[in-house]
Amino acid sequence: MIFGYVLFAYSNDKSMFKDLILNKCDKYSDIYTINRVSPSFKLKTQKPISTTHDHFTIVSEDFKNFCLNENYTGLEFVNLPSAPGFYWFKIHNTILLNPEDKGIRFINFNSDCNGYEEIIGATPAYLKIEEKISDGFFRSDICFGSYETKTPLKIIGIETMEKLKKKGFKGIYGSEIKPIYE
Repeated sequence: MIFGYVLFAYSNDKSMFKDLILNKCDKYSDIYTINRVSPSFKLKTQKPISTTHDHFTIVSEDFKNFCLNENYTGLEFVNLPSAPGFYWFKIHNTILLNPEDKGIRFINFNSDCNGYEEIIGATPAYLKIEEKISDGFFRSDICFGSYETKTPLKIIGIETMEKLKKKGFKGIYGSEIKPIYE
């Protein structure tokens, strides 16, 4: 049985943090908490969805319109000042992961910054719930990665994946989410 998918997109070979000045605690944070985009970030790709080297999910106007037409809620499309027609795609609907059963590792906690340097071990994803994900976009409650590039998993329902494929969006693939004890 499949519960849904962890959504992935191909790299656009760009970096959002390249021109940003980060503070000392940002390396113990995640991209949602840092919550800044580079005013000089440029993108010329025609991919509807892609990912930067530092894990920002970038979507096109077409992808944004698809989400709006499907009435998906809990989504935010952050304008990129130097990349008209492209947006940082943020998901605010949260699904809890089950770190006890998965072996997620939290590395180098910094009490001054109240965060970890790295959080790793997200594949495959194990959820706290054991039911199918509804149609829509969700994010994990835990952000994974190293230093300031930690980001949540993007989780979608089976119906959502079918709609994305039917729409013909290129550069998107998913990793199946299955029951813990299948």
